[in-house]
Order: sequence, then structure tokens, then C-alpha cells
Amino acid sequence: MPVRTKCSLGGSILFLRLYTIIIKHMLYTEVMDKYLLALGLYPKIKSDNWLKICTHDNDYESIWNAKETQLNNFGFSANNALDFIQFRYKTNPDKVLENYQKHEINYVTLNDSKYPKLLKEIYNPPFIIYYTGKLPDSDGINISVVGARKYTDYGRRVTYDISADLSKSGVIIISGLALGLDAIAHNACLDQNGITIAVLASGLDNVCPQTNRHIADKIIKNGGALISEKPVGTQIFKHSFPARNRIISGLSNGVLITEASEHSGTLHTASFAIEQNRNIYAVPGPIYNEMAKGPNNLIKRGAKPVSSAADILEDFGITDNKVLIKPENNSERMIFEVLDSEPKHLDTISKETSMSSSEISQLITMMEIKGKVKHIGGMVYTLK
Repeated sequence: MPVRTKCSLGGSILFLRLYTIIIKHMLYTEVMDKYLLALGLYPKIKSDNWLKICTHDNDYESIWNAKETQLNNFGFSANNALDFIQFRYKTNPDKVLENYQKHEINYVTLNDSKYPKLLKEIYNPPFIIYYTGKLPDSDGINISVVGARKYTDYGRRVTYDISADLSKSGVIIISGLALGLDAIAHNACLDQNGITIAVLASGLDNVCPQTNRHIADKIIKNGGALISEKPVGTQIFKHSFPARNRIISGLSNGVLITEASEHSGTLHTASFAIEQNRNIYAVPGPIYNEMAKGPNNLIKRGAKPVSSAADILEDFGITDNKVLIKPENNSERMIFEVLDSEPKHLDTISKETSMSSSEISQLITMMEIKGKVKHIGGMVYTLK
């Protein structure tokens, strides 16, 4: 009797697992249109094609199987129509769907209610975006934090601190998963258990750079997403990054440039943000620092200078952000106590905390950047 019970229980569990897998597959297949995914793989398909395709009642199967003469109705030139037919002979939509399912990649089209609202606003938005994980909440505040691959210690610290503080306030951090400050912005958000979105220049089956694969996995695990307008199998080319950058800014309410040289590719994101009427933020830096020239020039052109997350949050009506003004360690706590009664000179702060002038100078500078203290002139500081 116990043996039969065990076998029955084991059989029930196995059936339940198979049933769950079948239902999950059916739901996934229902959402994913294999013909649309196959169309997306055609390398010469343009926005004009998608514009005409999306007016065809989402009947992607008939478009996929259209005759040469019919393809003109969907924006294909005579040469492209012949080329597409050759592509179609070599492409199996069932295999394409299987590949997307294997990598757990989903998609959303421009005429879908789940398509990010902010991205819909930009000029020439991608008709289809692919994603793994969860798309960002359209009602949330999204801030892109981008910077150079090569950075200074100053750039690393301000990128991490501001990104972390924004995340503490519920802001979604968007960046490009690139080496350098992009990765630091993602990590700062993840360290606060916040949600962050990475926009890739390649297909989502080819996370690049591979050294940031672990960050990509944590992003998805933490409720964020990887997003790309490129289909599976797409490799990275130099021209891929400006196209990617327009999506980074397009998904955002504002763009923060923390550190970048005068001619850095990072500034493409700021240029797109200006075109898209997004808020532009920049962290000022020393005039002799090459990596500060990008943000400093943006400030000259009207970008809002940022010394803390509070400078960004106030633009969205978030002013009661107490987490930003708490001391993070004993050294900061001593400064809070010294400045609690009145503003004081740097030398007085040094004397009352028993820290050296160089220690106090470095610490007070970072606290000013974080928005915890304010310089009111003459090396006199007060709590913000």
C-alpha cells in the first residue's frame, strides 16, 4: 500500500510538472508570433516597412507568405522583394520561435498597450523591442545614468552615490550595461535592491561585454529587464551604439551624464535627450580634468548641474527624501553633530572632529556632492 501511494504521488507530481510546462509553452506561444519574429530577422527591413506592416491587422503570416507583387504593399522595393523571398526560403519561423523561447526573449510592438509610453513619444521609435525580464512601469520615474568607459575615482564615486540615492527613492535606473560608469550605475541600483534597465546594442542572446553577464543576470532576477531593438543573432557594430543611445534616453524622463570626455560617445545620449525634450543633468567636475569636459560643456549649454540625487528628485516633486540626508558612517555622523547647531569653518570642523584638514576636505566634498552639506562661502559649511 505505501508503495502504491508513493507511485501515485510521484505520478501526480510528474503529471503536474508536465501540465505546467505545457500550459506555460501554450501561453508563451500565444503571445509570440513566429511570423513577426521571422520578419524581424530580415536585415533589410526598415521603419517604413513596419509602418505599413502594422496597418495590416497583425496578420503577419500572410505578409510572410506574400507574393513578390504583394510585397510592394508593405514597402519592399522590387529588389528587396526578391531578396526577402530568398531569405524566406532559408528561414523557418518555427525554429525562430523556438530560439526566442530558448533564450526567454519576449517582444512588444508599437501598437501594443505594453509598449513603454515614453519611448512612443520619440521620433521614429522602434516598431518592435525585444526584452527579457519585466518592462519598466510606465507610471514610474526613469532616469538614465551614463558615463565614460574610462573614468576617474571621482566619476566612479559620484556615479555610484547618485545612482544609489535615486534608487532608494524608487527611481528606475536605465543605462547601457557597458564597461565603466554604466556598469557602476547598474550595480549601485542593484545594491539598493532597486530596479534597473539595461539597453543593449546587440541581440539579447549576445550580452556584450560578456564580463557584465553577471550584472545582466542580477538585473533580471531583481525585477528589471534587458531591452534591445535588435533581433537574436545581431552582433555589435560601431554604428549600433548611437541607435541604442536614442532608446536609453527615449525610455527616460531625464538623462544624467556623470563623467565623459569632450568627444565621448556618451554625449550622443545627451544629444538624443535634447531632441526628445528630456531633462538633462550633468555632474560638474574640475576644469583640468579631461573627463569633466563633457558634463561641464553640457552645463554651459543649459543642462542642470547636479551635486546630489536631490537635485534631480526635486524636478519630479520628490522633496521629502530623508534617506538622502542620513549619515552613512561614523565620520559623516561626527560632521552632522558638529554642524547641527550652526554653520562652521572647515578648520573648526577639523578641530572638533579631531580629523586632519585633508581628511575633512575630502569627506566634506563628497558630502556636498551627495547633498548632505552646503558650502555657503569662505570655506564655511552648513547642513543642507
